Amino acid sequence: MAMPHVVLIEDDALVRKLLEKRLLLAGWQVSALRDGQRLMECLQQQPADMILVDLGLPGDDGLILVERIRAQGITVPVIVLTAYDLPHLHATVRGAGADGLVQKPYDQEELIARMRALLAA
Repeated sequence: MAMPHVVLIEDDALVRKLLEKRLLLAGWQVSALRDGQRLMECLQQQPADMILVDLGLPGDDGLILVERIRAQGITVPVIVLTAYDLPHLHATVRGAGADGLVQKPYDQEELIARMRALLAA
């Protein structure tokens, strides 16, 4: 089976590099982006099996990106990563079309387990 491809959109360079490294070690192909500007171009070059998107991005935030992904008919699982802890955030994120929300700081192994479970579903 081919390695699954994940697009990671995270503006924090350190967080992005650390998570990218861990995902590579877990057997994922990773396209790491600083923001959502090149997301559609990236997905045209190599379709993704999953998308991880930070909620607080410069420019278009994560919710706008999730809505754009779904409006394009892209149905792969999307997990939103966030440092925000707001009431109703899970409902808001799901309403935008995401499959899950993971609060920062998160355990990387738990995140990878959730990613694998979503792929298997």
